[in-house]
Amino acid sequence: MIKNESDIVGLSLKDFFSSEILKIAILPFIATMFVVYSLFFGAASVALNSFDEIHIEQTTTSSGAFAQEQEDETMMDNISAFFLKSAAISWIVNILVYSLGAIAMVYVSIFISLIVIGFLTPYILNKIRQKHYLHIDIKGDISIMGAMWYLIKTIIVMLILFLALIPFYFIPVVNIIAINLPFYYLFHKLLNFDVGTTLLEKEELKEFKKQNTKKLRLRTLKLYLMSLIPFMSLVLPVYYIVYIGHGYFSTLENENN
Repeated sequence: MIKNESDIVGLSLKDFFSSEILKIAILPFIATMFVVYSLFFGAASVALNSFDEIHIEQTTTSSGAFAQEQEDETMMDNISAFFLKSAAISWIVNILVYSLGAIAMVYVSIFISLIVIGFLTPYILNKIRQKHYLHIDIKGDISIMGAMWYLIKTIIVMLILFLALIPFYFIPVVNIIAINLPFYYLFHKLLNFDVGTTLLEKEELKEFKKQNTKKLRLRTLKLYLMSLIPFMSLVLPVYYIVYIGHGYFSTLENENN
């Protein structure tokens, strides 16, 4: 039977909430959460400690200057000293540090979850095959070195995109797309690589991507937008594989009919 997109989503949700898949989902959730929160609070602590050191240094310097050179102190120095001593500024800095850190951690969590879930992809896809697609063979033949090289190349391209798009980061509205484009590129490439290289041989995968480019991009775009919702990237990594896996299997099934 030919499956449409709503059928694929329905099957993916049903499989994701099955007991055997939910058990698998715990591992990437715990691993990603541990790494993300360690990085977040570690970076935030360093940033706030650095601010405190600058605060103390500026306050000490201002006090000494006031005692020795009171007549030469300008109005700007007084204003600067006032704001540095102000509890309100410290409060604002704290909010900014944690807010920016939280935004950064969303993107970091997406990247980490993709790496973690990559190790579980063959197991998850095998479960899906046994349940729905026994008539389709798994032919993946990627080596560990091949996977590592692909990951390195993809990250390099992402960084080049990130740098090339810097001028667009300062244009309202456009900057939202510009900032997310490199991360979506990484997300799309790694997710399709994990699933594609597990199911298909190298040449078959190239042809598959060529024939289904638009469909693959739309599916990964939906998942990427979902992952931008806070904490979703901690919960959904296994669903990514289940959904994209069903997409690959159903397309291969339709081609064989």
